[in-house]
Amino acid sequence: MNVLIVHEVSYAKKVVYEYQEFAERLAARGHHVTVIDYDEDGDGAYREQAISRTGTGTVTVQTTPYLDLPILKYLTGKWNYPSVLAKAIAQRRVDVVLLYSVFINGTTTIRMCAERGIPVVYRVLDAYHKLRQNPWISAVLHRGERAIYRRADAICLTNEKMERYVSEVAGRSVHERAIVIDHGVDTEIFRPRSRDEELVATYGIEASDRVALFVGTLYPFAGIDVLLKSFDRLHAACSRVKVIVVGDGPLMPILQRIIAERDLAGRVILTGVRPYAEVPRWLSIADVAFNSFAINDITRDIIPIKMLQYLAAGRAVVCAPIPDVMRLFPERTAGIRYADIADPGAFVDVLGRLLADPEECARLALAGRAAIEGRYSLSRTIDALESLLYRQIASQATRGR
Repeated sequence: MNVLIVHEVSYAKKVVYEYQEFAERLAARGHHVTVIDYDEDGDGAYREQAISRTGTGTVTVQTTPYLDLPILKYLTGKWNYPSVLAKAIAQRRVDVVLLYSVFINGTTTIRMCAERGIPVVYRVLDAYHKLRQNPWISAVLHRGERAIYRRADAICLTNEKMERYVSEVAGRSVHERAIVIDHGVDTEIFRPRSRDEELVATYGIEASDRVALFVGTLYPFAGIDVLLKSFDRLHAACSRVKVIVVGDGPLMPILQRIIAERDLAGRVILTGVRPYAEVPRWLSIADVAFNSFAINDITRDIIPIKMLQYLAAGRAVVCAPIPDVMRLFPERTAGIRYADIADPGAFVDVLGRLLADPEECARLALAGRAAIEGRYSLSRTIDALESLLYRQIASQATRGR
């Protein structure tokens, strides 16, 4: 297959998640994979380069050019994208497109591929338009989402709850084109490991310290700021606690300020973005991995990939009460304790008690790993994705006769 993957974030700079995993796993299976991305924090130049973020396969990345000025960078990116897409289709002889985005290139991809008889599969990861706080921008994105859901050849969902969201945006007619393909996790890379001695030494973590770890993008709703404001209570429950946050995002300046104001340096460690290959090493030093997302319209229907990585790595987990996560991973029996950061005291108490109980951590870790091995291996997910893409190509060939 000649597969084109289209997104409106940077392939090279974005924290590794399924965007890169899917692309490079397909490439590793012998498919020719091209990615068109958009790097809003770059210099606006067109680039074409071979990249491997996961080390499993190599893809060709073409970056959409734009005029590097406020506002105009988005409008000129959208304006320049059709020529980049046309070039990729002609040069790469694209069979099928896996689309992640809306404004910069999503609606254009749907239109141009329909004209050329190339099937498009839209992958739904988030309540897209709800990620924007500005109501005018959100309204524009909502219209774009609706158009894409109605016109894409297939809607690929991460879980059943997202189908409800898609139907609310575009109507029940999308149901017949919707298919659930679970997030996947590489159970060889993310597996139980001994504590990484180099990291422990570098960051001054003592053998008696109990480590609570968060991995991922620091969205405003991540809840880590709320947790740090209750650090004294967490310390009272587990006096040797250290909190490590691996990642970056809009919340970072707020976390830095809280650490300075509350004299938490050394007890709270912010690593910034780390290479993908390093994430399992960070998980190895955690006693408990946590996801403190606030429950809102953005997070209510998702299954964060970090949860699968936490469990596959054999970590006990404290997670926000996200409905589909709770349904798929029942409390205690699948390695997770649930608590809502909307009640900071309750969240901190659950996290603190678990950190202070190594035996319970070990029990939850075993249960979580077993739950992942049964359903969420990445190879199984890629099997399903590959089959979906092949079906769309075959269906398009039938329609074109």
